[in-house]
Amino acid sequence: MPELPEVQEVRRTLEPFVLNVKIADVKISRKSYIRSGATSLGGLIGHHVHHTARHGKKLFCIFDDGQVLLIHLGMSGRIDCCQPETPLAPHTHFSMLLATGMEFRMQDPRRFGGLWHYPDWAAAEKAEITGKMGVDALEVSASHFASWRTMHSRLKAHLLSQRTVAGLGNIYVDESLWLAQLHPLQVLSKIRLRHHAALAEAIHAVLDKSISMGGTTLRDYRNVAQQRGRFAQSLCVYGRGGLPCLHCGVKLTSKVIAGRTTVYCAQCQKRN
Repeated sequence: MPELPEVQEVRRTLEPFVLNVKIADVKISRKSYIRSGATSLGGLIGHHVHHTARHGKKLFCIFDDGQVLLIHLGMSGRIDCCQPETPLAPHTHFSMLLATGMEFRMQDPRRFGGLWHYPDWAAAEKAEITGKMGVDALEVSASHFASWRTMHSRLKAHLLSQRTVAGLGNIYVDESLWLAQLHPLQVLSKIRLRHHAALAEAIHAVLDKSISMGGTTLRDYRNVAQQRGRFAQSLCVYGRGGLPCLHCGVKLTSKVIAGRTTVYCAQCQKRN
């Protein structure tokens, strides 16, 4: 599933195609893929994307008249910007013809993603962020973990929930916890304050490095320019169960935690 670095890379490579370019036409091949708002999206025609925004794994296109189109890639969503005569890829559910003659297309074989339409940013923020998602992971600091002192959730499950930090999925949670030397099953209330700072620093370090490498491609992920992410070459624990820990050499443990295959070092990442 694309996580924060991959969505950030999609945003970066999408903007040159859509910013300040009028929408000439909109085509919806699967109406159910428009999850909320205007099901025709015809109101976008004649307008242009003024700017984009991202919070966690959600990408927002904000139009010149205030309309907002939220793009969520889900597990297999992908955006192409191509010539209209390019053969339509299977599972293409939505397309916009741009005034430049290029065509924006969104395909999603597994259909866990989708598009949401809102009349303005206030409505989008209220529906998608406020009270539902924590701070964006690129902005997290130790102070955002203060409420954990009274919580009894397990660390990995809580980070995956998006409630405190938005944008982390299985790959970047495992990588950040290993770097911060925190056990994925650690109870939140038992995490020492110094480890709050270590975790925030680890999250920034992991995400910044991944973004600089275009994200992580394990199988299908590509940015809008059809480039693969290169961060898979730098993964320290994710997908390395049974291999030596790069810190201490002990064999990495692999087990299912919070419904996800989790890899960690039992020697470096001890529970309190």
